[in-house]
Amino acid sequence: MSSRPYCLIGIFVALALAGQARASGNHPQQLAPAIGNAAAVVHFDLYQGYFIVVHGAAGPLKKLNFFLDTGTIRSTFDSRTAKKLNLHDQEPASIMIVGGRVQGEAASLSSLELGPLQLSNLDIVTADLSFFQRALPIHIDAIIGIDVLGQTPFVIDYSAHVIRFGTTPALSVSVPLHLDQGLAVFDAEIDHTPMHLLFDTGASSLVLFTTAKQQGSSVKPDAALGPDAIGHFESRQVYLDSLRLGPAEFRKEPALVTPNPKPSQLNFDGLMSPAALGISRVSVDIERKVLAFSR
Repeated sequence: MSSRPYCLIGIFVALALAGQARASGNHPQQLAPAIGNAAAVVHFDLYQGYFIVVHGAAGPLKKLNFFLDTGTIRSTFDSRTAKKLNLHDQEPASIMIVGGRVQGEAASLSSLELGPLQLSNLDIVTADLSFFQRALPIHIDAIIGIDVLGQTPFVIDYSAHVIRFGTTPALSVSVPLHLDQGLAVFDAEIDHTPMHLLFDTGASSLVLFTTAKQQGSSVKPDAALGPDAIGHFESRQVYLDSLRLGPAEFRKEPALVTPNPKPSQLNFDGLMSPAALGISRVSVDIERKVLAFSR
């Protein structure tokens, strides 16, 4: 059966075609040494139970609405906000999402602020993000990805609606984490089968990938999509007998099965939404390669 529209389920992987070469070294990112040993707390609004929105700044623009999505490789700004920022030297970019791809442009952002994080000369992507307005009462100026969030350890507390940057407390469950093409991936076991899952705060559900042939579908995962089609994709719902994340086991969890958007490039089997699993706190430490959580 087809899923209901998901605002941004899963990866909004910004793969800048012409921009990748430039991103390799000409624009160093700088993290301001303002965090220290104490955690800096940033409050967020939570929409639809999983959609994290915080206020931030980019260039001269303040109080922008940032959607935090660990399933995004390169932070992506709405085209209208990018125009206000006067971004220049933009180059074509292809942006991969579940269900297909959309066109965007690669650009360089002079500065970005999110709580204690202050980065300069940040390589970003710009695209039409107007599809968010179908499901949210606010305008989304940018999707902030793991390229920014992964600069320092952080903890998302869904119950308190805060994200803490700079320290990671001991939580009840921890699993090893590694970066796969810039994305945070970890090992899991689903119905006694080992799998690799992407840690994705931007997903509203647990998502498992399969090939289009296995799905029994004629849908082409790499099809070009317009803004009105984003968030719509063919899938079927299943219930998992068991999902094991380290020592923790989840039983009878629902999941969506959909074709892999890019099987030749994505070396993981699906997306794990912490909110969909009822996880109350989750921490990520890229440097120490640890993902931890508590229910």
